[in-house]
Amino acid sequence: MESSELLTKAYRLINLYNAKAKKPHTYTDGLVLYPAQSHMVEIIGDNEGITVTRIAEEYMITKGAVSQILKFLDEKGLITKKPSDKGGRTTELYLSEEGKRILAEHREMHRPMTAPVAALASQLSPDTIAILEKMADIIEENIRTL
Repeated sequence: MESSELLTKAYRLINLYNAKAKKPHTYTDGLVLYPAQSHMVEIIGDNEGITVTRIAEEYMITKGAVSQILKFLDEKGLITKKPSDKGGRTTELYLSEEGKRILAEHREMHRPMTAPVAALASQLSPDTIAILEKMADIIEENIRTL
């Protein structure tokens, strides 16, 4: 595959994701979450004790956007907040039992995509994975400068 074809595929994926990010998903108990909300549940579930600042920095989201999503998730009983042992005004974030249930359902919904991708990735050498990561870094840096 030529590099221009790979970039075209990346561009198509970005556009497809942007279109899908506007469509909510209804979970089995009738809870409706937009992808940004579902993915915030996933971020917290994968990083128990994470802070708003770390989410903002790691995922390139403003603290205001993070706070808005967290407010919604808190109102729905999906997260719990705990003052950090490190002091200050830092708050650590955790999933509630309901949040963990939503995360499990979210992961199951994505399994048809993640399972075959993980299977393919397991066949790649560490050098190939490093090249793919470097390519993603270059694309990310160029998107930032657009």
